[in-house]
Amino acid sequence: MKCNQFGEIPVTNASFLKHFPPRLLCRFLTSFTGLLISLTLLCNCALYSIDAYAHDVPVEEKVTLNADELEWLKEHPKIRLAPDPDFPPVEYLDNNGRYRGIAADFIALIEKKIPIKFEIVALKNWDECIRQAKSREIDMFGAAVSTPDRVKYLRFTKPFVEFPAVVLVREKMKIPPTVTNLEGLTVAVVSNYAAHEYMREKYPDLDLVVMPDISTGLRQVSLGRVDAMVLNLASASFYIEKEGITNLRVYKDSGFIYDLSFATRSDWPVLNTILQKAVNSITKTERSKLIAPWISVRSDQSWRPSKKTLIIVGVLCSVSIFMIVLFWNASLRKIVTTQTQELQKELLDRKKAEKEKEELLQKMHRAKKMEALGMLAGGVAHDLNNIISGLTSYPELLLLEIPQGDPQRKLVHAIKDSGERAAAVVADLLTIARGVASAKEVVCLNDLIDAHLESPEHTKITSNFPEITIETKFDAKLLNIRCSTIHLKKILLNLILNALEAIKTQGNIAITTTNIYLDRPLKAYEEIETGEYVCLSITDSGPGIEAQELEKIFEPFYSSKFLGRSGTGLGLAVVWNSLQDHQGYINVNSDASGTTFDLYFPVSREKIKELSPEIQLEKLKGNGEKILVIDDESTQRNIACKILETLNYQAISVSSGEEAISHLENNTADLLLLDMIMEPGINGRETYEQIKKTHPNQKAVIASGFAETIEVKRAQAQGAGIFIIKPYSLEQLGLAVQEELRK
Repeated sequence: MKCNQFGEIPVTNASFLKHFPPRLLCRFLTSFTGLLISLTLLCNCALYSIDAYAHDVPVEEKVTLNADELEWLKEHPKIRLAPDPDFPPVEYLDNNGRYRGIAADFIALIEKKIPIKFEIVALKNWDECIRQAKSREIDMFGAAVSTPDRVKYLRFTKPFVEFPAVVLVREKMKIPPTVTNLEGLTVAVVSNYAAHEYMREKYPDLDLVVMPDISTGLRQVSLGRVDAMVLNLASASFYIEKEGITNLRVYKDSGFIYDLSFATRSDWPVLNTILQKAVNSITKTERSKLIAPWISVRSDQSWRPSKKTLIIVGVLCSVSIFMIVLFWNASLRKIVTTQTQELQKELLDRKKAEKEKEELLQKMHRAKKMEALGMLAGGVAHDLNNIISGLTSYPELLLLEIPQGDPQRKLVHAIKDSGERAAAVVADLLTIARGVASAKEVVCLNDLIDAHLESPEHTKITSNFPEITIETKFDAKLLNIRCSTIHLKKILLNLILNALEAIKTQGNIAITTTNIYLDRPLKAYEEIETGEYVCLSITDSGPGIEAQELEKIFEPFYSSKFLGRSGTGLGLAVVWNSLQDHQGYINVNSDASGTTFDLYFPVSREKIKELSPEIQLEKLKGNGEKILVIDDESTQRNIACKILETLNYQAISVSSGEEAISHLENNTADLLLLDMIMEPGINGRETYEQIKKTHPNQKAVIASGFAETIEVKRAQAQGAGIFIIKPYSLEQLGLAVQEELRK
């Protein structure tokens, strides 16, 4: 037996569906949409067969062209046609570069009907075909779908063949019943194909993944890298069989039809008219003869069923349908029961998903609210920080000059204490803003708690609650954590104060520490990820927190108690934001018997460093080195210069990066004290980068009141040295300058 070009053996029309790969066909028929499409194709097959009976002998009619059309063809002896090189069975270039496919056969027939000659232009992909059509480097396409974008530069004949575009997914992929228009799925389309433009226009919110060709797209679906692909059924069948892909099925009809036409350049209307005449002249027999080898197997036209055979087949079909109905009716109850159970399960799953979605939306709302309040707090804190810098730095310098025993020292100390209390408020605001730079060190939480319970601050607060006892229970083998001790002290201060005020009169507070390992996420006030943690628990015997207040207790400026006793009025907002900065988590349990706050800090395996001895002022002094202070805030410049001069350095200041660059064109500096955030104008990293061009070995210390950003790290990568945190102190600035100058 002779095979066609796909290696298939010609059989009768009854085996038309064997053309499609068996695996694809079986999966196609399992879905209701697939069944409708299959029946449509089967009816088309029958129509082709009936038409074949009515037209035994194909006739190639000649097309009558008028004088203008014939003259135009003489002036254009060759029409440049660019086929899609990889669109079988519609059109493609074979291994020898020959033009093949349905469109190629139609083009060959047209060359017989009219005096026209086509020059096949081989391009690497369809994107290149589109580009050259727009630039008039080619004259026409052999098969294209009319789209709103393409009609801007092409004219289209009436379609000569149509295929449905379907949605292909993996065999075992479960698509929720709530998905109706592919929402939430990643869908592959071939670049610049008509389906690409259709899906992009009809579903603008859909996650489309553009593929270079059909084969790549189908493999991506098969491997699960995308969820689905929109493709015409004929090409899908061809490639699935060719590539041996075994795990795809038709999910649904896309609603798009590939109605393929000849497309000519829009500035050649005569060519479009000539080709339309040629298309009109193609008979049904010719059309069927051209299409059949590519989308169905050839029929054996030498055999026709007799009337008796048709009657027998009809009776058998009727009996088969009757038996199928009986079987279907018998199994209907079982199917309905099964589907009812599945629907009930889906309903429960949907309710669960809706509840989880609602919880997630609430968390997102809370996070956005906290972020907005944090931005407000950060803005206020930034301005306050510049205002109170003088209250914390100048008294320190004045105390160096006022002799011991002088009554003025007491006044200066009072100013310094006031400044430090104001700085504590700013520190709380910056904690809420979560942008403050804070030094972290390895500590044992047990030691920090002991130190806090013995501190004057704690003693002063607890003196207001004489009938409340505080008990501790520490894990003797508690692991270390890496934290900001300042923030940890604020956490302890606020939580203990919160517990004291909750109890009010008589009761007790329990403070415990323990090591915890979570091998799965813990869903609490917020979901806690797996890992090793040190857990700090503070429990009070108060009346508990109302349920409606639990959602608000960590918001800045929210309180159901009297503000002011903690010194900040920001309470639990400081606790929550400090935990976020330490990549920790918090959980709250509260009822009528009391409230427990559980704080989870990530474990550190580093060892605790030994404390450095206090450094004497004389050891911090320099040898008259020149230091250029670069800062946009005049108060900060004055403080830095005064401290540096006290430490025996020559301090010069400028107010911007541009001014610093200009100053160093004709001067030198042993060291730069460089602020990272300066507005307006260039920042610290950009300033250092420009200075390095003329002073490649320039040393610098970086300063900021905010966190160590990517800009700081970039400046250090270029050669800048230590990063220090504002506000300045004598010891901090003196040590940083000494270390950098020694390099």
